[in-house]
Amino acid sequence: MASVHHYEDQCTRDYRKYADTVAVSFAVYHTVTTRLKGALVAIEHKLVNAEGHELRPDVMVVSEDERRAVLFELKWSLPLKDDLLQKELKELKKYTSRCKNWGTKIDNVDCQDLVLICHIDDAQRTVDMINKLSGEEDCSFLNNDGFAVWSWTITPPKSGERQEEMRLFPVYGKTRNAEIQNLIQTPGGILIPQSVLTYLRFSLTFVKEKPPIQYTMTVLIQYIFAPIQQIPERKVCEVELDWIYEQMKKLFVSWHEFDYPTLQVKRSWIREALEKLWELKVIEKTVDKPDKWLVPIPTLKTRRPILEVICHKLSKQYLIEVKKRRRTIGKGKPIRSKGPRREKLLTDYF
Repeated sequence: MASVHHYEDQCTRDYRKYADTVAVSFAVYHTVTTRLKGALVAIEHKLVNAEGHELRPDVMVVSEDERRAVLFELKWSLPLKDDLLQKELKELKKYTSRCKNWGTKIDNVDCQDLVLICHIDDAQRTVDMINKLSGEEDCSFLNNDGFAVWSWTITPPKSGERQEEMRLFPVYGKTRNAEIQNLIQTPGGILIPQSVLTYLRFSLTFVKEKPPIQYTMTVLIQYIFAPIQQIPERKVCEVELDWIYEQMKKLFVSWHEFDYPTLQVKRSWIREALEKLWELKVIEKTVDKPDKWLVPIPTLKTRRPILEVICHKLSKQYLIEVKKRRRTIGKGKPIRSKGPRREKLLTDYF
């Protein structure tokens, strides 16, 4: 069985990938806003496709002439299993259906392109799967002009030698927007320097895709519970889910696009993170008040980074649960057959 340290590393990697994907989303926004003069750029703007389904791409760009649109869909992680990866790619077809509600003077555009952006670790197997699927009639859009895949990578800083920087690279296909194609085909890709990355990291914190639970837990402790620690002569503070939700909205600015305010976090994500903090005995529940929580002051007594502590606690709990399941199976009691047993992944648990 893998060690606690192994799962801590995985927990931290998933946190970093989501945090970096948030930065990628707004790096794309920043790039097209500053380099494509006159273009309309929106974060998670609501579109309606020909089938009447509501869509919210991570970033939408409509060119100055209002005739060319590019939709960007970001994935902080893509499945390792082929069947699940196929499902993710096939679901992209909804973005190729003609959309309305562009927020411009016209109701339709001539070109509606789609760019999937994924981590460089997921890029090659994604391209391999696209090549496998593109021959199918239902997936022909994957092989058409107007569909592209970009990858991203972040170079960590090195003391005294280099700063942190992000780069976006083309890995498959192309868009029909010449300005955007010129940007991504620049030698070395699109460069986002450390100064811009720092600003982006402190501007927004979530994208519409659900984060790993350790991410939301860490945000709660670092940003929402931190001011509570300053309350004098208090050992515990009672807080409500509604209050936490409102504080989240205040701390991380919404992007108001046209008549729609982009909200960065969902109540269900907060509730799930609170429940997990309670399971780990970091906070307590209020009896008979399901939406109220008791936050200790201080919340965590540690000099270690919050993320490190959270991942350690989650990994220990995960290993305990795995051992319990294995002991139960090893007792040899008659069990009603329900088909092959699937080992629960750490990412499922988180």
